[in-house]
Amino acid sequence: MMRWLTRDWGIKLVALALAIGLWFYAVGEESVEVERTVPLEVLVQNKQMSILKSSVKNVRVKLVAPRTRISEIASKDIHATHVIGNEVKTAGDYSFRLESREIRVPAPDIRVAEINPEVVVVTLDEVIVQKLSVKPNFVGEPAYGYKVKEDEIQIDPNALLVEGPKGQLEKMEHILTERIDLVGRIRAFRRTVKLDLPEGIHPLSEAMIDILIPIKEESGEKAFENVPIKVLRSPGQDFHYAISAETVSFMLKGPRLALEKLTSDKILAYLDLSTLTPGDHEAMIHLMLPEDVTVKDESVLNVKVSVKSLAK
Repeated sequence: MMRWLTRDWGIKLVALALAIGLWFYAVGEESVEVERTVPLEVLVQNKQMSILKSSVKNVRVKLVAPRTRISEIASKDIHATHVIGNEVKTAGDYSFRLESREIRVPAPDIRVAEINPEVVVVTLDEVIVQKLSVKPNFVGEPAYGYKVKEDEIQIDPNALLVEGPKGQLEKMEHILTERIDLVGRIRAFRRTVKLDLPEGIHPLSEAMIDILIPIKEESGEKAFENVPIKVLRSPGQDFHYAISAETVSFMLKGPRLALEKLTSDKILAYLDLSTLTPGDHEAMIHLMLPEDVTVKDESVLNVKVSVKSLAK
């Protein structure tokens, strides 16, 4: 009775292979639903009009496709594009229904089942041209003790003609360059950078900007109180000196880092009396200071000196 199991092995194996292949084909062709958020691009054919704002930047689409297409749906570019025709000639709100054919999918057997939202509203505005100054877009700070000399920045070109929606351009005072990193800088440097323009704004000429950023040591001031005055005189001078002060206080100015490192015990304040003759004098105290550090007000260094001869 089981003899049929042992007959026609070749035919049975072919039938089994066909059955398995058919099963895999059926599974592969099984449709699945996948949702993706895709960018929406709205193009305006009338060059005198531009988009000021849109109710959405992206739309949610539900796609139906064979299971074998899942990886393509996940990895490949899918986007929506709607074209506003030349028949639209006035500024204001414009609404449209996004159609399935306006969703670009990677294969013809991928079907758009649902779009959310279906209706999109954009505000159209008149296109104008306006000249705007260029400003550098700095990020971060130079090294401690250094700063950008804002009044010495060189920008070429320092202004550009740009076009865009009237309502947007009329609110803009300048346009920014792309980000320029200042972190840790201690010297001037030059960069050629692009502009960082808002969406819908376009330059009418070359948009590469050459910019020189001067970075210099930060200056500051620091007060020093009661620094002892040392007296210098020539050997053999037989004079008695009376000085109106034994210490001096003053304000120094110069590079911030140099001032922070400077302390009173590192400053030599001296009075040179080697050339004075008997009598009353007004002399100036001299200070030994680091390079680029100076006294803010030199008048505080003046002292009165009385010189008397001790000779018989």
